[in-house]
Amino acid sequence: MNKRQSKKEHLLASGMEVMKLRGYQGTSVKDIVDVAGVPKGSFYNYFASKEAFVLEAIEKAASSSYANAEKTLLNTAKPPLERIVDFFQSGIDQACDSEFKHGCFLGNLTQEMSDTSDPIRLKLKAALNRVTALIAEVVEEVHPKQEGDASELQPFIVAEFLFNAWEGALMRAKATKNREPFDAFLTMTRYILK
Repeated sequence: MNKRQSKKEHLLASGMEVMKLRGYQGTSVKDIVDVAGVPKGSFYNYFASKEAFVLEAIEKAASSSYANAEKTLLNTAKPPLERIVDFFQSGIDQACDSEFKHGCFLGNLTQEMSDTSDPIRLKLKAALNRVTALIAEVVEEVHPKQEGDASELQPFIVAEFLFNAWEGALMRAKATKNREPFDAFLTMTRYILK
């Protein structure tokens, strides 16, 4: 990675950390450059605007999230239900380690910005759908469709429900500052997929 790319990555990482705590609206370009330790003009050498910055931050977070999801969900050395639980457990561990302050970068932005910016909303939608599709692949392994099965519970619908419930558990854990919403989520995940 060359020096220019390295500085851009540093700005992205710094800005994402600030936004995890303060949100998009609560984070200024000055906040980002202060945390990154670079002059404000440097920000505009890499990003045309704060919105352009967050679009790239979403891409960075989505790529990282998807790579982590693949590593866990596609680990065929474990049974599929265990992989799904492990995937969500890793998010629980991160939330607990941060004392419930961060939540999910993509989920937080979705709640805050979906009504404000179509480019951000569409980028978030694509990122979240990509992970949901990966979960659906593993749900299909848990309950393979049998020929002639007319069940309404298609793997993508189950995955969509699980991912939506997961985001809700993250939100509730932030509000309650404890892991009880996660415990309820994991209990229901195991129940739904058994």
